[in-house]
Formats: sequence, structure tokens, C-alpha cells
Amino acid sequence: MQLKPALLLWTAGFLSLLNGGGSVWAQSEDLVDLPFEELLRMPVIQTPKFAVNAEFTPSAVSLLTRADIRTFGWRTLADALRSLNGYTVSSDHTYDYVGVRGIAAPGDYRNRMQLLVDGIAVNENIYGSAAVDSAFPVDIDLIEQIEVIRGPSASVYGGDSALGVINVVTRAGSSLQGMEMSASAGSGRAGEGRISWGKRSESGGDFLLSYTGSSLNGRPLDLPENAAAGYDSTLRGVGGENTGKFFLRYRSEDWRATLIHSVRDRSVPTGSFETLYNDGAHREADNYTLAEVGKDWQLSRATSLHTRLYAGQYEYKGDFPYDYPPRVLNRDRATGQWWGWESRLLSTAWQGHRWIAGIEYKANVRQDQINDDQGYGCFGVGTQACLNDRRQSEQGSLYLQDEILVGTATYLTLGTRLDKSSTTAAHWSPRLGLVHQNERGGIFKMLYATAFSDPTVFQKYYLPATFAFGNPELQPERMRSLEFSWDQRLGPNSRFSSSLYFSRLQDLIGIAASSGHYVNYPTIDGRGLELEFQQRWPGNAQLRAGYTLQQMRLSGGTLENVPRHVLHANLALPLGASGWLAGLEGQMLSRRRTGKDGGWVAAYGVANLNLTYRPVGQAWDVALGIYNLFDHHYADPVALDTTLAGERDRMPQLGRSFRLKLTARF
Repeated sequence: MQLKPALLLWTAGFLSLLNGGGSVWAQSEDLVDLPFEELLRMPVIQTPKFAVNAEFTPSAVSLLTRADIRTFGWRTLADALRSLNGYTVSSDHTYDYVGVRGIAAPGDYRNRMQLLVDGIAVNENIYGSAAVDSAFPVDIDLIEQIEVIRGPSASVYGGDSALGVINVVTRAGSSLQGMEMSASAGSGRAGEGRISWGKRSESGGDFLLSYTGSSLNGRPLDLPENAAAGYDSTLRGVGGENTGKFFLRYRSEDWRATLIHSVRDRSVPTGSFETLYNDGAHREADNYTLAEVGKDWQLSRATSLHTRLYAGQYEYKGDFPYDYPPRVLNRDRATGQWWGWESRLLSTAWQGHRWIAGIEYKANVRQDQINDDQGYGCFGVGTQACLNDRRQSEQGSLYLQDEILVGTATYLTLGTRLDKSSTTAAHWSPRLGLVHQNERGGIFKMLYATAFSDPTVFQKYYLPATFAFGNPELQPERMRSLEFSWDQRLGPNSRFSSSLYFSRLQDLIGIAASSGHYVNYPTIDGRGLELEFQQRWPGNAQLRAGYTLQQMRLSGGTLENVPRHVLHANLALPLGASGWLAGLEGQMLSRRRTGKDGGWVAAYGVANLNLTYRPVGQAWDVALGIYNLFDHHYADPVALDTTLAGERDRMPQLGRSFRLKLTARF
């Protein structure tokens, strides 16, 4: 990858910034027009441990809004993330896997980013995963804003944030101020219904209550290689599932309480792990519950104390049909339970400083993994279960960060965090950030940060007698990253942003093709360039287009599922008639390696179209979404898998689909 032009661009941009070149974003309500001191106080980023302003967080930040979700008809969090620079999404028709800046190993449940809902981490404690597909525990219609903060964030968020933080901010009950209902129908006999109620009381309390239920029969998918091996070439019911999501939140000026519960039960006809094709008994279910209560104390005008207590539970149930013979149902079960508390002190009492000091404790009271053959114990091996591993662990953390105003236009961030688990050595995670604003040169950011990820219990201890993946000798992953960002306003309604990053990842945990077990990979050096342009026109028309250039170098090999080039664009266009809006989006990925030696999946491009009609003065709207608009045939790399028809390293994706959705407010 040639980054010399990028370095020249950066040099020119930085000199322009220092010398005052460029133009100013002219709208008076825009952030750049405000005095620097006011910018530091504006509550734009809801993620409480970072600077409260997206423009002056030293990381590259993207914000997606409820209007974006509605305009482009996004159905899941994965749909939203794939519209951003540095993010890719692949699917094996059991789960969607998000890749960040070239770290996108197929089948890797751990995506190395911390996913938050209103500041509450939702990563579970068995696989370290954070669902971005239909298993994400909150209905996407309840999202007010998605805040994506790139780069290692372990100095304030710990080990699950090596590649960044995503904070999903839910809607206020006052945004509903009554009842809201939606219903949709689509391809694969898909149906979904949601009923939500929200209100802000006279005393200032904000309530939000919602339930969503959905059912999808699934769609057919052709696998020609199956026919060549003597099996049915058509998979039936791909993507079929039943889901339910419950959300309850109360928030006042100083108290908050949240309860989240979701379940997804998915049918898997793909024959993964050598199971029987098109067998309705192959199902994989995820059951997730999380509760939090928090209290804020205003100790003085400039100092506040934030404390929260939380508890969560995650259950995975997988049923895998085999014909040994006789026919056997292998049952895979995982149960995780945890609780914890956190207190953080936030103060601006020292002039020019905004500092945070925090302490956190988490107890993993249950981390159980069980695998057996129903009625057979461990068929062909013994009468006992193939795996019955039960563990507990605990971890404690201390962190400190100071955001310092240097002069009148420079913002310095210094932070570090100490994490200690009962099962691993302690980790220090320092962070150094710099933000500089020039009146006409835009905003320049620099971030140096480190991060770590301890092996999960699945990666270390999943050792049944049959499909064994675990490796108790795994070492923690370690990462260092240096990133430069530059944001420049090009006119009253346009903006250009860019990021250049270099990273080194040591001991990345992945599956060795030779043994099928988790191992620590050699050192990986990554570098990339991200460019994005945004333009707004009168009448709600807008364009957001981006390009990503990335390369990951692995000593002694190559990484799977890393496209060198990624293009994306999102265009919102009013259609003249009052109330009509078209949202057109597209993404193009260059070819990607698979886990098979010499294997590649071809480059592809996919476009989606969403048409929305929202009549003026009416409390309802209707939307028609057409996904994979041109019915393009393409495949994603998947974890190297042995099926009854042979070895598989890629999975064809579904063609064109439709969704019709009606939303009404009362």
C-alpha cells in the first residue's frame, strides 16, 4: 500500500491548519463557530468518560442519528456500521461479524470493541461478543444516536475496547410523549411489530417502555458445491428466526434505571460443523438480560460523582443434528452471569482542566460451558459430557484522565488505566491525545494509545472431545496505535474529514488452520487512510461519501477478510412531492482473502434504496426498503469449516429483498 500521497496530504493539511489556511463553516449554530471554552462544555458526545464534544475528542468520531436510521431504512446496528469508514460486516447466516480497520477474522465472536447502551457495556463474559445483528438487545427504532469512537480506548474502558467504543444512545421518553407503534412485512415471510410508550412527567422524570417481536421464515440459497457432493443444492429457511426485545428505562435529573431483555432463536440450515443440511433441529439461540441503576451527585458547581450498579446474564443454546448413525443431537450450552459497580469523579474545578478519576469492580460469578450428545453423553468417546467447564473470575480497575486546555486553541488529553483480573497479569493502558483548532485551518487531532484483550473463557477452555478450539496457554493481545485526524470545513454546508493511522497488534488470538485451535498470531502491523466528505443542500438533501485504504501485515502470513479498498456513499434526496424522501446507499469492497490457501472472494458492490413517505402534519409514516437493489451475487469469507459436502471458506449472500414498514404515533 502506498501511503506517501497520504503523508503529503497530511503535511499540507497540517501546515494549512497552523498557518490559518482554509475556510470556515459559516452556520452560527455549528460547533466550530463557538468559542473553544464553550465547545469543551457542550454535551454532544453522550459517552461520559470521553470529552463531551465530538469535535474535541482526540479520536476520530462518527455520529449517526435517528434521522439517518429512518432515511436509509437500516434494520440492524450492522446496517448502520457498514456505512462508516473503517467498518465492514460479513455474515455466515448464523451471526454478523463486524470488522474494524482490518481486524475482521471470519467467525471471530470477539469484535474487540466495547458496545454500550446509554453508557452501559453490553459485552457478555463468555465469548466477549457484542451483537450487531438482530441479536443486538435494543430495537433500532429506539436509538436516538450512534456514537462511534475509533482507536484504542482501554485507558478509560478496559480490555474490550482495543478497536474503539460504540455508544448507542436511546430515545428520551419525551420524544414519544405517548404511544408509538410500528409493523413491517418483508421477504422470507418476515413480520415484525413494536409497541412503545414514553413520557416526561411534570416532576422531570423520563419514562420509556417498549416491546418488539418478530418472526422470519427465511429464504432459499443455492450452494452448487452441495449438488456436486450428492446433497441438496438449495438451503431452505436461511436467516429464519424468532426474536423478542424488551426495554424499560427511567431517568431523572440524578437517578437512572434500565432493564434490557432480548432473545433470538435462529434456524441454521447451512450444515456448519458437519451437521445435517436443512435440518430444522439445528438452531442457535441467544438470551440476554442486563439491568443497571445509577445515581449522580453534584458535589459542587464544578465537581460531580457518578455511581452505578449493574448485573447481567447471557445464555447461548446451540442444537446440532448429526447422523453418526444413529441420529444424535449435540447440545452446546453457555451461561454467563456477572455483576459490578463503578464510581467516577468528574471535575472542572481547576481552570483549564476536565479530569476524571474512576474505580470499577466486576465479578463474573458464572462462566459455564457445557457440550454433550443428547442421550449419549459424548457419543463414541464416553458416557460423560464432552465438556463441562465451570469457572468464575473477578477484575478490578483504576483509571485517571485529564483533559487540559493549553492556551486558547489546544486541548491535551492524558490518561491511564490499570486493570487486574484474578486470572491474568495486570495491564497498564496509557493514552495521549492532542487536539488543535485553527480559525481557518480546521481541527487537527493526534492520538497515541495502547490497549489489551485478555483471552475469553471460550478461547481458553472450550475443549470438548470433538470440536475442540480452546488453548489454556493463550497470552493476552496487546495493541499500540498512532493516529492523526484532520477535519476541515469547505463551505457553509460541506465538510471534509480524514484519518491516518498506524497500529501494531501483538499476540492476536485466532484459529490456526493446521490444528483448529486458538493460537496467538505473530505481530501484525496495520496502517490505513480514511477520507470522508459530507454535503448538505436546502430541503433535507445530503450526501456522505467515504473511502478507506487499509493494509494489515502479518509476519509469516496474511490476514483473512481484509479488503484493501472500501468505498461507501449515502445520499438522501427529497422527491419533490411533499413528504417523500429517498435514501440511497452503496458500498464497494475489493477482494478479500479466505482461510483456504490461495483463496479469495471477489470484489463486490451492493446498493440499497429506501423510500419514505411522511405527510406533513400527520402522525404516521410509511417506508419501503429494497436491499441489494440490483440483486448482486457475492460471497463473504467465513471461518474455515468442514461440512458434509467438503471444506468451506466462503458463504454466498442473499439476493434482493424487500421490507414495507408502517409507523404511527398516538
